[in-house]
Amino acid sequence: MIGIDSRRVILDRFGDNMKGNSQWRSSRTIHSVLCRLLGAFTSAGFLVLSQSLAAAQITSFHERVLATYNFSPHSLSKEEISAKSKLLDAFWAEVKANQAIDLPALREELARPDAPAFFEFDGAKLLLSLSKSRADEIIALSAISHADLADLQSTDYFLTVHAMSVDGLNTTTVALKILENDKFQAYIPQHALTLDQEMCLAYLLLPTEERFYLTTIEQRLFQEKSVVAQKSLLSVLGDTATKQGDAAIARFAADASQPEQARAYARTIMGATNKMTDLPLVGISTKSYESLKAEQRQLFARVSDEALSDWYHLRLKIRHKGPQ
Repeated sequence: MIGIDSRRVILDRFGDNMKGNSQWRSSRTIHSVLCRLLGAFTSAGFLVLSQSLAAAQITSFHERVLATYNFSPHSLSKEEISAKSKLLDAFWAEVKANQAIDLPALREELARPDAPAFFEFDGAKLLLSLSKSRADEIIALSAISHADLADLQSTDYFLTVHAMSVDGLNTTTVALKILENDKFQAYIPQHALTLDQEMCLAYLLLPTEERFYLTTIEQRLFQEKSVVAQKSLLSVLGDTATKQGDAAIARFAADASQPEQARAYARTIMGATNKMTDLPLVGISTKSYESLKAEQRQLFARVSDEALSDWYHLRLKIRHKGPQ
């Protein structure tokens, strides 16, 4: 990599050659020629040199990425993963120690369409550890959308995406990736809480604005082939307590082309929402539907059993005010 140290070496060598030339010291003619050459070395020349050095840095960083992330974790043994982990630790340490040069290159690599799949996630995590800017969060989110779930720890994936959901980013694409794995789950040790695919999807979508995901998950519901994934989508549609979500559930339940097991689940959700509307509330809520929905988004920022308990009571209030 041609970085600051490399440029210093180049300049030092040039200086040593000059000092070792006694004729240069005594010759006014050569001195004049050199002065004219230096005079011709304009700012445009410096710009070209700077651009060349930057390109060399990025190229070198690209080669480091390819050399470090030339594997898929799910295809390795425990011993091989342990060895690769040391390389990843060294890569992270080097980037953190050389942020002035490597951080811009990291952003460039994450934006490449041909970046290694595991780097898309691990590199995104590295970027998020170094920067909290919205622009870098968006870069990381885009990169994660290209990662291979088979290579990742599901809880790590869940918590990473959830954090960006809470920050208000449109996480719909990366949230829906978990539908690729019917057995996807996240374990939260602080609360001894295990979340299945259905609850994980709710936690990844409900903290965000419904305009990001409502129409998308409605369309995905009718295209999805996995019954497990369909149930997860139906559940979130019901959790939105919207007219659009309820209508989609009813339409799905009536669609004879869909799996009966999923249709039965849709009917169960319809029955449960009707019961919530009929159940009496303890006290009258003076909050509007919009303020209750905002409270639901904030509640889903908390991943805990206490939050889920609070959500049950909040759903009743929302259903009494909605759907809208």
